[in-house]
Amino acid sequence: MKSARFATRRQRRQGGIALIMVLGLVIFLTLIALPFSESQRISSQVTANTLGSATAQAAADGAVNRMVYELSRARSADAQTALTQWKADGLPHAWSENGVQMSVTAKSETAKIDLNFAAEPLLKKVFTSAGATDEEADAIVAAVKDWTDADNLKRPNGAEADDYKTAGKKVLPANDFFVAIEELQNVMGISPKLYNAVAPFLTVHGRSPGIDPQSASIAVLSLVPGIDATQAQTWVEQRDQALRDGAPPPPLPFSSPYFAGGQNAVRIRADAMTASGIRAAREASLRLGGVTRGRPQFFLWQKGLPTDALTLPPPAQSPSAGAVNG
Repeated sequence: MKSARFATRRQRRQGGIALIMVLGLVIFLTLIALPFSESQRISSQVTANTLGSATAQAAADGAVNRMVYELSRARSADAQTALTQWKADGLPHAWSENGVQMSVTAKSETAKIDLNFAAEPLLKKVFTSAGATDEEADAIVAAVKDWTDADNLKRPNGAEADDYKTAGKKVLPANDFFVAIEELQNVMGISPKLYNAVAPFLTVHGRSPGIDPQSASIAVLSLVPGIDATQAQTWVEQRDQALRDGAPPPPLPFSSPYFAGGQNAVRIRADAMTASGIRAAREASLRLGGVTRGRPQFFLWQKGLPTDALTLPPPAQSPSAGAVNG
């Protein structure tokens, strides 16, 4: 009897020890599993974000190519139909496909002032409007022209290689065209503040001594010498309203020797947003007429900076080729 009770108590003690060991093991495994689970959750989120970013970027790239296709289509002989066709006029075209919302715009590169080809008075106005004095602007324009000409002969107030060496500059004049606006930062007389002020109004792809008033913004038009800013503002508002209404733009109320066309170069900006809110953008610059074996000549293809301020339409059916939304 006594032996049986002893055996029972021993079994109970062993059961209690086993229970404590099991509980300890469970706690130990839980402590190991928690960080592993969190790691898996983070890994899954990273994978989803990566996939979403790739999807958004692919959609933005596709929107650029859609715009290239639309701009390359033959213009309709019917005036009313031609007005509905996509153009490099800055108007946004937006649609949704497979849950991804897209918006794309195109604008002629001649909507800006070409750093390589602009007439000197027009180029000077760019710098004086940004705060440079007349003397400083004259020197900068001369330095810009010295940078792009093929010789080492210094213009009055200009700058050639020896001047850059004397100033301790590491980058010397290329004696060739600027291939990117960022190169302007290396020109004598250009401070970071001045560069940031003028860069939005400049291009290197327009190949025009002047600007196209039909696509230029009021900010660029106001830089044209001899143009009345108030009159230009009124006309630009009327022009843009006509574009939104699908109507022909009003006739120009002024003329200027600094108005000119370009060589069919356009700047395209495309934005895309997935259903989960992941955004991507693509910027491209190309010449539609400069084709090799049917391919446009691209000068720029870079990721754009996504903007939270972008307004895209609600999901809808993908438009057929040639349809316009937005």
